[in-house]
Amino acid sequence: MKNRFLILLLLACILGLAACGAEQAPTEEADPPETVQPEEDPAETVPPAQPEEDPPEDPAPGLPPLEGTPLTAEELARASEAFNSYASGSEKALELGCFFTSFYEDVTELDFEEFLRYYFVESTDLEDGDTEEFQALAALPGFHWDAEDLERWGNRPSGLPVPVHRISKAAVDRTLETYAGITTADLKNTESVLYLSDYDSYYNFTSDYGPGSFQPEEGVRDGDTVILRSEPVWGDGGEVINELTLREEDGRWLIQSFTRISTENG
Repeated sequence: MKNRFLILLLLACILGLAACGAEQAPTEEADPPETVQPEEDPAETVPPAQPEEDPPEDPAPGLPPLEGTPLTAEELARASEAFNSYASGSEKALELGCFFTSFYEDVTELDFEEFLRYYFVESTDLEDGDTEEFQALAALPGFHWDAEDLERWGNRPSGLPVPVHRISKAAVDRTLETYAGITTADLKNTESVLYLSDYDSYYNFTSDYGPGSFQPEEGVRDGDTVILRSEPVWGDGGEVINELTLREEDGRWLIQSFTRISTENG
């Protein structure tokens, strides 16, 4: 009986200690859940694409600018009067008009056949009495009519449908030297023009009068050079500007070039 009492007392002590330990043992707190970082969106880290800039536009078509000191209205008026190819009774105007019958970058490259087409300075017409001269002319390569034509027209100048002009080479040389500082010896191509050395003359068959013309609308001076431009005219399928370049030499203004510039292509 005594032993049973002791056993019960021992069990009670053991249970009491267990209960006491359970109350005092600290409760382990669970670790806080790890924060999950969202994955970065590559689109958010790349800066937005900048809009592409339009390529620079080509310069507006037009004429290259004139460089130099602009001519005054009075200077332009004097130039306009000087280059008037239709001035009545003006031999100077008749000569100048010949320089405007073709275009050239260098005056020595002008079209000599066109230059002489309306050149009437010291020009005379062949007459029927100039038989030997006319026969020598008809024998030249490039003469406009064949033997059959000449036979039909009587082999005489007056029988041709147009007059035959005799043009003094000496007069042409003086004109070229006066206005351009050159002579026929400096011209690059004179092959298309009929010439008889025995008579020191050129020949053509013009029956009308239509010299070239140039009237300046604006101009500039740069040192010993003056550039003059016409107002826009119609030519080569569109509007163009005629441009004349002069150079001062020993107190004279000499023609250097006569060119045509499109107002659309610059």
